[in-house]
Amino acid sequence: MSDLIGLNAICAAFSTHVPNDNIQKRIWLAGGRVGPVAGGDPLVFFQNWLRHGTGGTCFPANGALCTLLQALGFDANRISGAVLMEGIEQDGNHGSVLVRLDETEYLVDAQLAAFRALPLVKGQFATTGDGIHDISAMPTAEGFDVLWYPGSNRQKPLIMRPDLKLGAVTHSYFLAQYALSALRDRRRSPFNEAIFIARHFPRSIVVISRNNRTDVSADNVATRREITFAERARILVEELGISEEAVMTIPPDEESRFDRTTG
Repeated sequence: MSDLIGLNAICAAFSTHVPNDNIQKRIWLAGGRVGPVAGGDPLVFFQNWLRHGTGGTCFPANGALCTLLQALGFDANRISGAVLMEGIEQDGNHGSVLVRLDETEYLVDAQLAAFRALPLVKGQFATTGDGIHDISAMPTAEGFDVLWYPGSNRQKPLIMRPDLKLGAVTHSYFLAQYALSALRDRRRSPFNEAIFIARHFPRSIVVISRNNRTDVSADNVATRREITFAERARILVEELGISEEAVMTIPPDEESRFDRTTG
């Protein structure tokens, strides 16, 4: 149903079953880089998910989510935004989705991975709850700052600032921004040098970043440990649902140049 109950059900299902990861992007970057950056087309995104269990970063994942919502009858649009981190190009470095229901706009975002839609009502604070997957909206003079805790970061929230003045953007805009994020000489995405994947299960979060595994419990306690390459491969396949074919194709991690943000 294209109502709030249905929208929240889709948010929960997508966040639970589709990972935040850069696997297809890493494979594309290390390969021949033939054609557009992997996964930007929603059809290709869902084909990769069905075959390999992979998801994507913000532009491919939210592009696919927006297309799914539109197909299910929702008034959904792609929007641009910015994740605010020092040293990173912020303008348009994030893509998200805005859904209108009964004159209220709701933010849904595959990378923020909340299990419910976040209402954006001018001048009003809003939250999806107080659990490990939840996000909140702080009203500002320009619109909203959306606060979220990505992956293993449980202490200080990141801010995602949706560009509501710009309004709806096109699929082509998402593809162009996704292509920019793959450029090695731009400070737009740290998801280009090493593997990153986060799965949001109903009562836990599992994050793999390089050779580290972080588990976030239902009471918001993060436990981190180093893992071997063999352990990482086993976790990806057995716990996170990535195909052996995709895991075998993941290139070696490279030296990191930037702090992680979006892309």
